[in-house]
Amino acid sequence: MAYIDPETYTSIVNHDMRKRILTKLYRSTRDAPISKQELADSLGLDYNQLVYQLNHHLRDFWSVKEEKKVRGTRMELIEASFPYAVFITIGKDHGIFLVDPLADLYGAVVKVGARCDQCSKEEAERCMEFAQSRFDSESLTEAERAVLAANNRKPPYRPMDLALLAAIKGIPAGQRCVIDIPCQTCAFLRRTVRIEGL
Repeated sequence: MAYIDPETYTSIVNHDMRKRILTKLYRSTRDAPISKQELADSLGLDYNQLVYQLNHHLRDFWSVKEEKKVRGTRMELIEASFPYAVFITIGKDHGIFLVDPLADLYGAVVKVGARCDQCSKEEAERCMEFAQSRFDSESLTEAERAVLAANNRKPPYRPMDLALLAAIKGIPAGQRCVIDIPCQTCAFLRRTVRIEGL
């Protein structure tokens, strides 16, 4: 979890092309970087159109992993800056708004939900064992429960619910929230890999 500036959030969530670029970038670079031309081709975009969006509107979301010389020119291989991150911003009435490129979720949590919603109850319970080692869902304060309720998050809570709360608490200190759930355990990540592998 990381905090995103409200202006950046708005510029992404209200722009279908930027959402498509971010989702494709995050999903296709989990194992290896990709060239900008490959990314443009996979999205059916003109190369210059893609580069403009990457450099002017999505700069904080990618980095150059390596450079190769190809026919006398320099080709950059790029990847997601924070490949598993969920970016949030806060609105009025405890509203939480997210940009989750890997899950292709953009918008108010109350409307789009969270990546854990795609998992079954049993899958979520297994992940909660890892999340509980850092956060205790049984000891949430009334204020914390009110924030979750305002965002349509109901018990039994899932790891992303706890991560949202932890991220909000970390904003004043500039801290990111990290919940380590082994990839082989995370059903969401297993499904995402399978979807991209088709």
